[in-house]
Amino acid sequence: MRRCLALAALLFAAPALAGPQDPWAIDPRASKLDFTASQVGAQVSGRLPTWTGTIMLDPAALAAARIDIRIEMSQVSTNNRDVDSLMKGPNFLDVLKFREARFVSTHITAKGGDRYEAQGKLTIRDMTRDVVLPFSLTIVDDPAQPGRVRATARGRLGLKRLDYGVGQNEWASTGQVSNEVTVDVTVVASRPR
Repeated sequence: MRRCLALAALLFAAPALAGPQDPWAIDPRASKLDFTASQVGAQVSGRLPTWTGTIMLDPAALAAARIDIRIEMSQVSTNNRDVDSLMKGPNFLDVLKFREARFVSTHITAKGGDRYEAQGKLTIRDMTRDVVLPFSLTIVDDPAQPGRVRATARGRLGLKRLDYGVGQNEWASTGQVSNEVTVDVTVVASRPR
């Protein structure tokens, strides 16, 4: 499930209209990092509410883009105390030992129209894997802040929890908890025009 969190970080890579050195200011109230998985045939949904990062991305200068997102794993929540305790424990996310997941971009690619892909390294627990996050991006004038633009990025990433060591001992089997985890990311950010 940490994978989901880390995947959510990929969507934070919203392109900018200003120069490549101007960072986006992420709006934590409007941004979301959610995940879903299957446990004994039932869907389990959760959220990674606490994350920070640096996003410097200009669609006109993608070669200079830089994204570095850190997700606080101890805050993961499904609103189910038993599931949360299991997820945070040593067999899954082991949040006492691995306090954060991290995504660091290596390349951002324009795919035409409002579509992009963020390639990068996602680390969950002590495992780092290459990931590609497809996302859409819209940038409009920010009506609440004259002189600024507001970007909204939305994407979905599929991960395999066992690729990141999420599922130790008897939980390495996919009989009760599926290997597939879907991460949905919505990132809202602003910056000077």
